[in-house]
Amino acid sequence: MSKSNPPKVKETNTTNAGKSGSTKPNANVKEIRLKPEGEVHTISGKYDCCAFVIHCAEHQRILTSKQEQARWLPFTQMIPNRSWKDGALIGFCVVLGGSDPTKFNALKATPPYETFKCMQIKRIQMPQTRKFITRHIYYFKLKPNTPGFQCCQVISPNLEWAQLTDVSWGRLKHVWGPELLEFGKLAAGTFRQRISEFGLDEAFLFVPRDPPRNLEEGMLRSLQITEKDVERLYGDFVEHCFPSSHQTLHSFKCYIAKYGFEQDEDRLEKLFEAFNIANNGYLSFHELLLGLACMEPSIQHGEFRVKFIFRYYDSDRSGTLSVLELKNLVSDMTTPDKVESKMTEATSAFRTTAIKGKQEISAMDFVVAIGSHKFRGTSTLCRSSKPIFAQILRAFAAKNIHQVMGCKNQLGKLMIKRKAGEVCPTCKDKKYEIATHRIEIDINGIHKSKVVAPIEPVEANATVQTAQQYSLECVFKPISVANIMLRLVREFNAVKGTAVKPKGLMQERKGDFWKLCLLLYQDLDILLENEVKCQKVYSPCYVIGDIHGNLEDLLTMEKTLWKQMPVVGANFLFLGDYVDRGQWGLECTLYLMAFKILCPNKVTMLRGNHEVRSLQKHYTYQKECILKYGELIGLKVWELTNKVYDKLPVCGLVDEAIFCAHGGIPHEAKTIDQIIGVKRVIREPEQESLIAWEILWSDPAHMQQYLDVCEMREVDPDEQKGFVYNTKRGTAYMFNENGAATFLRSNFLTHIIRAHEVAPPGYVFHFTKTCVTIFSCSHYCGNDNDCGLILCDNQKLRVVHLDTANNAAATD
Repeated sequence: MSKSNPPKVKETNTTNAGKSGSTKPNANVKEIRLKPEGEVHTISGKYDCCAFVIHCAEHQRILTSKQEQARWLPFTQMIPNRSWKDGALIGFCVVLGGSDPTKFNALKATPPYETFKCMQIKRIQMPQTRKFITRHIYYFKLKPNTPGFQCCQVISPNLEWAQLTDVSWGRLKHVWGPELLEFGKLAAGTFRQRISEFGLDEAFLFVPRDPPRNLEEGMLRSLQITEKDVERLYGDFVEHCFPSSHQTLHSFKCYIAKYGFEQDEDRLEKLFEAFNIANNGYLSFHELLLGLACMEPSIQHGEFRVKFIFRYYDSDRSGTLSVLELKNLVSDMTTPDKVESKMTEATSAFRTTAIKGKQEISAMDFVVAIGSHKFRGTSTLCRSSKPIFAQILRAFAAKNIHQVMGCKNQLGKLMIKRKAGEVCPTCKDKKYEIATHRIEIDINGIHKSKVVAPIEPVEANATVQTAQQYSLECVFKPISVANIMLRLVREFNAVKGTAVKPKGLMQERKGDFWKLCLLLYQDLDILLENEVKCQKVYSPCYVIGDIHGNLEDLLTMEKTLWKQMPVVGANFLFLGDYVDRGQWGLECTLYLMAFKILCPNKVTMLRGNHEVRSLQKHYTYQKECILKYGELIGLKVWELTNKVYDKLPVCGLVDEAIFCAHGGIPHEAKTIDQIIGVKRVIREPEQESLIAWEILWSDPAHMQQYLDVCEMREVDPDEQKGFVYNTKRGTAYMFNENGAATFLRSNFLTHIIRAHEVAPPGYVFHFTKTCVTIFSCSHYCGNDNDCGLILCDNQKLRVVHLDTANNAAATD
């Protein structure tokens, strides 16, 4: 978009999110269009945005956004390929122009502001995808008597001017987030720019650990709250609050109404005060998480919960309980006829302090008295009548299944044409030979085999098997270790348990299981000796993204794509991330190892960033092995599979034209030959090979992301040559279209296929469709994303959507 033309603005209908009471600013707008009142719908659901404090100093008013019963600051989506400053200036004109291009042009030609300044830059990391969204808040002070502009006029039904005093004193109703009050107060004075970030490390501050480090972790652990539960709740919190980052009382009430576990209005207000540990009038994610935990029917009545009850009855937020407040507490504990006797007991149990002539109970005295059992009966207070986390998680599951089953989206196809002169099927060398076995396939797809060619004699001291011997001993022999492993995994799938209570393959026969794994590794290790770090593969080829322990999806692929294994008509290239997050990472790994042994020239396994020991220790794979097989066998199996990962290629070339990797292209290597030159066995890629590490961790970035990161890191975008530090991962690089084009051109390649990021429909295109991300683990961490693959065939890349709707319950 050129600077002389206004952005396209289109009026779009909005609908309320969730159930009754869950109104929020501009939820579920259908088109990606700039809109002054608020949100637009994108695949990821949330986006970089800019909010505005537009201040009319002459009349002491500021502009507010008013949607249904939710009021906040007006905001727009940040404009791609523009600097933050330019995006803010254009958004300001869009807001005041009221979606009228003529007014927009007039405002841009004669800006009606006297001064403008960035008040806040806040980055919020999204769960699952690990992406950051950035929210800017810009202050604009209107200039009096600007020609052609009248301040404080009606712009649209969704925008309303409010008196600054009403904003500053909190008199506005249904305020969605604290930013309106917080930054509205600053409008009349001086302020400094605020820069902050809320990442997943901070969100997971109170994830239960063993042993717990504090009261909060101990409380969550007693409820058997998992990291996955915390991550889901965090994602739901961000989704609900957006574009704000906290909950006001009104936002809190809407959130509770959405899940329906509390109906009483008076009690809701008291609960909000009890949740609000910081006593600042709005809730953070941690306060919501811990407050919900305190309300659980089964929660232990410990110190943290006693403090929660204290805040609930401290109605004036004075930090002490008056006699009247104590009586309210006692009245909720007992029947009316026993209130007075219980009050007498309470008065003797709690030590009171004279404050301003009144007897008050401090929080510390309250906790000590209850903790020492001087006063009993408070354990029944402030509890929900039904389990809260279970109800919320059920709602998540129901929403995901509904969306998956009801999805009507049409999946697109990526159509490409290869340049003349490059490798194509007709130009390949033809080297055919008679196969050793004849295959018999019945109507159910089950095959049998018979030897049709004699086994070639081999010298007694030979150490290398012939193809015929390999086929006879490993592939078509029913009792070969690979075939045994596949049969066991298929049978195990029916009895593997649930994601909450998973079982392990041969869990009751740990010794036999270890011997089987060792034999499988010995067979596979011979094959991996002959592979380089950039492995060549030829079409037709299915390219498969992250699996993350999703055994249901993997076996669904078997039924649909390689049912006649080992007699398959295509090649299969797996892009890594077989473990972590899902509960059956080990079983998925063993299945793929067996698949590779049976089809060594058809199956290529690449290494993903989760096939690294340090990450597995941080996430779930090491713990999965130990929980299933104990400390001794579990760690041996974990180390054995990691020895396989150490030898896997890090990238592949399909038809010597399509670069395939888990993360993306490397910054440290300009040519494929440099990648091939990387040493074959890498235990710790970050320390041993920057090239390998970057291939595992890199991400594509559209131009605006690239420019934003360059601006944030204060580097010249032109000097970076298409690569900039990967801020969302904290390691490796992000590459833009220029960086990708240079790499492809230098190596005579046409496209990049990579994984590494969740794509709700299973795939997403980047740049001018020269790069595509695929994700092959549906319902990832309980979400509603689809399973996507890419088929490279006949000089075309085709998106393949795998129907895994029936697998939702298994992965949730």
